[in-house]
Amino acid sequence: MIKHLIFQIYAPLTSWGEHAVGEVRHSNIIPSRSALLGLASAALGIRRDDKHIETFNRHYHFAIRPFIANNSWFRDFHTLQAPRANKKEPLYTRFDEIRRNPKELETLLTHREYYNDVYYQIVMTETEKAPYCVEQIQQALLTPEFPLYIGRKNSPLALPLSPVIYEGTLSDAFVYADKYYRQHHHNDPVICDLIESVADEYYWEHADQEANFDLIKIQLRQDQPINRQRWQFENRRQYVGYLKRSE
Repeated sequence: MIKHLIFQIYAPLTSWGEHAVGEVRHSNIIPSRSALLGLASAALGIRRDDKHIETFNRHYHFAIRPFIANNSWFRDFHTLQAPRANKKEPLYTRFDEIRRNPKELETLLTHREYYNDVYYQIVMTETEKAPYCVEQIQQALLTPEFPLYIGRKNSPLALPLSPVIYEGTLSDAFVYADKYYRQHHHNDPVICDLIESVADEYYWEHADQEANFDLIKIQLRQDQPINRQRWQFENRRQYVGYLKRSE
């Protein structure tokens, strides 16, 4: 039987970045693969400049079930400071930009998208030769090395991740997650209301995982990290569907 690591994500604000071009920073409704990998690697204490992070990023699959409150999307107005462009001097981080010459900073006006009051159930599965087993990642999520946030640093967790191990099929893992977290939050009216909301769509990464799902679409997402230093990502397929109901 396949082992899965199941955990929950809930925060007052979530923002799962899409292409960051121009003055509007969009957010997807579900976590990107890179965000979930970053959450796990931060919990494990893997630094962004660690040469092993690219290996880590190749060896896990994620499946997602979102519980979305009505009218949860909103756009926030931001101002930020950035230096004038200087192509002769490469700068790799925001800290380097600010430190270079504070007198050259200019104010930029931007809009950033967020989702408010969204709850997720995540199923993480290791692949062959994965550098960490799901039990190690479970322990890391319970006692993370680095602070964890949800998409942006202004989005801290509002609930523990509460990771659990389950052995079985992907669809059965979601059935177990639903029962486990309903019982876990039976005294929390906010989460109970979210879990009772419509959450019929499931998202997963590979066609061989769809046996117990009714596929409705396949979409491309450019969120598989391939080079952390250059901030490069490649496309992957994401499958979307409904859980098949037993007769």
